[in-house]
Amino acid sequence: MTTDLAELLRQVDPSVVGQRVRAAREVFAVPLRDLADAIGLDSAALDELERGIRTPDLAVLSAVADATATSAELLVTGLSRDVLADLQGDLDLAGFTLSSQDSSAARATAERILEQLDAAGATAPHLDRAARRLRAKALEASGDLAEAIDELRRVTAVPVAEVAWVEDLISLSRCYRETLQIDEMIAVGERASGPMQELGLADTTVAIQLTVTGAVAHMLRGDLGQCARVCLRAAAHAERLGLAAAKGSALWNAGVAKQAAGDLPAALELVTAALELLEPDGDSRRIGMLRAQVASIQLDLEEADPRIALDLLALAGQELDWAGAGAIQLARHRLNTARAHHALGDDEEALRVLHESEDFAPADAIDIRAWQLMLRARIAARLRDVDGALASLHAATHLLTTCQADDVIALAWFRLGAAFEELDELGLAADAFHRACIAQGLRPQR
Repeated sequence: MTTDLAELLRQVDPSVVGQRVRAAREVFAVPLRDLADAIGLDSAALDELERGIRTPDLAVLSAVADATATSAELLVTGLSRDVLADLQGDLDLAGFTLSSQDSSAARATAERILEQLDAAGATAPHLDRAARRLRAKALEASGDLAEAIDELRRVTAVPVAEVAWVEDLISLSRCYRETLQIDEMIAVGERASGPMQELGLADTTVAIQLTVTGAVAHMLRGDLGQCARVCLRAAAHAERLGLAAAKGSALWNAGVAKQAAGDLPAALELVTAALELLEPDGDSRRIGMLRAQVASIQLDLEEADPRIALDLLALAGQELDWAGAGAIQLARHRLNTARAHHALGDDEEALRVLHESEDFAPADAIDIRAWQLMLRARIAARLRDVDGALASLHAATHLLTTCQADDVIALAWFRLGAAFEELDELGLAADAFHRACIAQGLRPQR
């Protein structure tokens, strides 16, 4: 990453820079008046600069650096040009090699650099943000969502004119989604709207991706139509701007909303179109996730061929593993793979893969934990383990009730009812369907 030193200077407290100017002058044993004459500034102005009263500009600092055998980078950040480059290089390398299987090395690099910056009394906001961003990514990849949220809240607290700031907001929104903190998820987008306009970021790919990530909150609250409408408007806006990746993201989320609403042909069309838009980018992680989404829709089709879904999931698994996908992404992939095996009637293999999914999923990832329990309930029902089926579904509804996800609860009971119906357990099926109606707020008139 190239650092704009003038921009960095605007982010640093003038009093800190002034102290460094005075220290450089004193180390070089130059009287204030002599230094002022050398850089073409009057003595009073230089005195004000050293005391932090006057905000320095980069030209003055460069002149001071030349006159005191130091560097402008050292005066602004407290670190030499070489050290800045070395630290940035360490962060870039750690970020490039980050994966869910080995997120500890990236996290250790981020924490080491944060400690170095603190020990040196450095004022390098760009490195501080980059290190915290890397730490947050490592935490999310390993499934430590609570700590990732804390770090992302810290790194996004002050808006900056950087695409990476919006990317961090997307990560924060995504973590809120997995933990079903829906109000917080909505607030991320609302708080960012004004600053993105002011900073000239509103018409970027990442801004549109943040919008469609936030739209998922409507889906989680049961307003599937609003989610789809927001995403389709975002797709149209992205097309007008010529942003293919943004359009792909918007169509992807619109497809997820259509899938949740049961409009599977529309969902498949949207997600397939998203895959065509995003595949040329070569981002194996995103392509793997999207291919797994196509497989998920295939499994929901009335006359589904689970073998097609399983082939797609095998390819998606290779892409996700190669890209070092995060714990939640791998957990979702294994969950859909378990669904495919269940649909093929191989419940032994379904349970094995479901166990893998459960091992990947973080404890506080409420959304995926609930879906895992729902699948476990359906498998138990087919195996005529009624107590196991009910226990798993009650555990899922307990998780979802804390987040007021009534529509998902209703869907869970409905699917369990269908599973009991297939086994001619009509009394259990009727009870499950009744619970689905109650979750939707439907009760018989007295």
